[in-house]
Amino acid sequence: MPEIKRVLLTGATGFVGLHVYPVLQHADMLAVCGSRTPQRAQERFPGRAFVQLDVAKYDSTVRAMQSCDAAVYLVHSMADVRRYERAEEREAKTFLRAAESAGLKRIVYLGGVKPKGKASRHLRSRMRTGEILRSGSVSTIELQASMVIGPGSESWRMVRDLAARLPVMLLPRWLDNRSQPIYIDDVTAAIRLALTLDQPGSAVYALPGPDVLSAREILARTANLMGLSPHMFGVPVMSPRLSSYWISLVTRANQKIARQLVEGLTTDLVAGDNSFWKLFPDHRCLAFEDAARRALRAEADTLSLTERLTEWLIHRVTPSAETDRARERALENARSPAQ
Repeated sequence: MPEIKRVLLTGATGFVGLHVYPVLQHADMLAVCGSRTPQRAQERFPGRAFVQLDVAKYDSTVRAMQSCDAAVYLVHSMADVRRYERAEEREAKTFLRAAESAGLKRIVYLGGVKPKGKASRHLRSRMRTGEILRSGSVSTIELQASMVIGPGSESWRMVRDLAARLPVMLLPRWLDNRSQPIYIDDVTAAIRLALTLDQPGSAVYALPGPDVLSAREILARTANLMGLSPHMFGVPVMSPRLSSYWISLVTRANQKIARQLVEGLTTDLVAGDNSFWKLFPDHRCLAFEDAARRALRAEADTLSLTERLTEWLIHRVTPSAETDRARERALENARSPAQ
């Protein structure tokens, strides 16, 4: 089991990185936050230590790794670079070369679930990044997760906003594909555990949440938790590209990222096993509805006044979940024979 005291945290100002930092601190690991603009990041988060890090540049990466025992790799370029697959491949190769030179003991990489069918560009790039990082002499643990639930997650934001803002949903068939969404606190716990995992060499572990749900079920359950019951109609054909356009109109999600995430939903993203969590039987992952409740409460504070007013007006014309339940009870009573 490697002794880890000082960790380079890449993607430190991103969704996962912001949640990983306090978990590492609580575990008595000094988290060194990497950023291309460390002064700006320091102003945003004055209590955290930042160093200059550009993973596309070898010298910058080696300097950031000095005196570090391990690194958490949370880098992606979907929103920044048109041909992001090539950029991500180069960055992974540069990072591995620097890690070997700096003598790191462990890299933990958060990737995506290997799909059952054809992989989207986004998932192909995630898998390729993992292959590169695991190909070197530094012990690398790749954790493969599907949708991460939590405030700030692009995929969760898409789900939350669609459920809150569409009284009527036209759902293409590919929304019947399944995944295992996982709460952000479970992801950060897994990253912390993977840093000191007694694992010789490198390994890949799926990181599933406890529930297997279709995207349709995720939308319906999220709406229900908000007290809503939108009308949902299946449609035979709607391409991911077309879907991403109206998602970007309705939700706060970044359009470039939304398109890549939507393309990833066109096949099942179900983990082949639960081997990582079996190594830590005392850890209990949060069920989807409990995770979604927590995320919804946290997300409410991020809405602007205009967004809150808009959603309030939409909710006035959207059937409530309680109304639907009352209607179902009435129909059931009408079918029952008179006592």
